[in-house]
Amino acid sequence: MRRWTAQPSWRLWVALAACIAALGVAGYLLASLVTLLVQPPELWPIDGRLFLRQVAALALLTCAAFLAYRVAAAQSLAYTLDRNGLYILWLGNRAIVPMGRIESIESGLSAPARGASPFASIAYLSGSARLPEGREVHRFSTVPLKRALIIHTPSESYAVSPRDVDGFVQDLEQLRRLGVVQQLAPGVEAGRVFAYNFWRDPLVRGGVIGAILLNLALLGALMVLYPSFPPLIGWRSDATGAIVEMAFRYQILLLPLAGAAILFLNVGVGLWLYGREPVGARMLQVTSALVQVLFGVAALTMLR
Repeated sequence: MRRWTAQPSWRLWVALAACIAALGVAGYLLASLVTLLVQPPELWPIDGRLFLRQVAALALLTCAAFLAYRVAAAQSLAYTLDRNGLYILWLGNRAIVPMGRIESIESGLSAPARGASPFASIAYLSGSARLPEGREVHRFSTVPLKRALIIHTPSESYAVSPRDVDGFVQDLEQLRRLGVVQQLAPGVEAGRVFAYNFWRDPLVRGGVIGAILLNLALLGALMVLYPSFPPLIGWRSDATGAIVEMAFRYQILLLPLAGAAILFLNVGVGLWLYGREPVGARMLQVTSALVQVLFGVAALTMLR
């Protein structure tokens, strides 16, 4: 089975440069944070500005991870053919276009396609767009639709960009004339490397995002208010509410840190568990969000 790689594109290099730039700025911010925090904990310059720098570093790392994923997907984009279908490959995923459903092949689309997310045009063109007449175009291309190879089926179209367009079309037409041996169902077979099914689950995604936002909200509130805290705060109280143990004020930051640790642990266990027990994996992520609320209540109790 012959494999066609995708055409080279400037989008890939722009995304790679942006990824490196984001990593560079994030590294600079993290290095400056380490420099500030090498002092004794009692002297840490904790305030709202430090929190914003932490959030900026986290946002840049997230952006760099997304860009790296898109670059890897574009770099691995390829196409294969056999008598039964066209297979579009990237990062362990496989989109299947049954050979028996292919009606025609067109070089480029002149009509504008709308509806695709702008993020789906980073490094390469992915996702679905819609033509004026309502037909959906699934993009698996490194070049614009007007330069891509368009494969039409009765209900939808696919945009691809093999490096050797003539050889690809010639082989595709030869295989169509031979006829199919096995009928395939169109669709996408998700790879296991990135646990797509786990991350696409609405409850999982909601629980993880909610936990992250709640954790950042608690951390931000504590860091903004930190300069007004007394040097010692009540760390533990008895059943009557009387304080029985004091602690340095910086120790209150252990609460959001513990919340983040629980979140990462639950995500890791959820990734391992989801294929066998999806309900348990979902509940772990919801629990992560609830734990952040409990830590927030604990922080309020200490500072009352």
